[in-house]
Amino acid sequence: MIAALAAGLRGVRRSFGLVFVALGANLALAALLALPLAGMLEDALANSGAAQEMLYGFDTAWWSRWSDDQHGFAESFGPELLGVGFAFKNVDLLLKGELPLGLFRTQQAQEQAQAGAAQSGRLDDLTLGVAALSLLLQTFLLGGILSVLRGERGEWTLRGLIHGSGFYFGRLVRVALLALLADCSLFALNGPFARWADAQAREAVSESTAMAWALSRHALLLLSLLLVNLLSSLAKVIVVLEERQSALLAWLSALGFFLSHAWKTLGHYFALVAASVLLLVVWALADAQLATTGYKTQLLALLLAQALMAGRIALRLSLFAGQMALHRAAAERT
Repeated sequence: MIAALAAGLRGVRRSFGLVFVALGANLALAALLALPLAGMLEDALANSGAAQEMLYGFDTAWWSRWSDDQHGFAESFGPELLGVGFAFKNVDLLLKGELPLGLFRTQQAQEQAQAGAAQSGRLDDLTLGVAALSLLLQTFLLGGILSVLRGERGEWTLRGLIHGSGFYFGRLVRVALLALLADCSLFALNGPFARWADAQAREAVSESTAMAWALSRHALLLLSLLLVNLLSSLAKVIVVLEERQSALLAWLSALGFFLSHAWKTLGHYFALVAASVLLLVVWALADAQLATTGYKTQLLALLLAQALMAGRIALRLSLFAGQMALHRAAAERT
């Protein structure tokens, strides 16, 4: 496991420019929503007394009025997304079936309809469309990135990266579709289990027991989704390393490799998950110390936020490079 972590970090260090390629793609997609939102905020703040307060602080009353009048993608935007709240919101949306692409929201929609609750937790179609485009772009770039990480020296050119991306795109899309099918099965099984766990929580004699039931069912679903992600990552690595044509056989090989090297693969994966959480904690501490009062500190906050995203991308690439090292080491032993 330690050797895989070290190999993954070396792979990213040799080809660190890939981090900026992925970061640039993320920024370009984010701009599809950020630029219209900036225009809406600029129009709303024009010739208003709240403009000065929003530059050097935060006008809660103005924000509340503006937010209540919004519909579509602007309705889900809030100040909590500028701090660490985005991570908690993403996990919440994932467990509710909103991510990816709103494909698994049926169970949650039925539960909310039965309870008479508003659909405020749902993402709008435009945001889900941009998310779908992001998923396709990430899958496209991954083929070229894996082909670079596969090399011993880590050298690459933009032309070679695009060629590798196009060459493996179809295969990786099929692997991703199988991962979505596995996620669909998890959410289908989670529906009755969640209702049973909630019934146990309601019948619990103490508040702590009820809370334990509620948290346990969410934790089990999250761990199951992470396991699917781990297997999907392994399958994508096998597709590129072994030039596999069949996505199904790549998944079966990934499952077989995982069962044969469970402790190493789990230890490697969750060590990087822990590193990602630690990176988020560091960002939270830095964000708490930084008071954004004026455009200079706002620019600094933007740079720190992009550094956070670059770090998360680097850890993701390190996962793939480390899994390649694990697979190669196992192949050499056999």
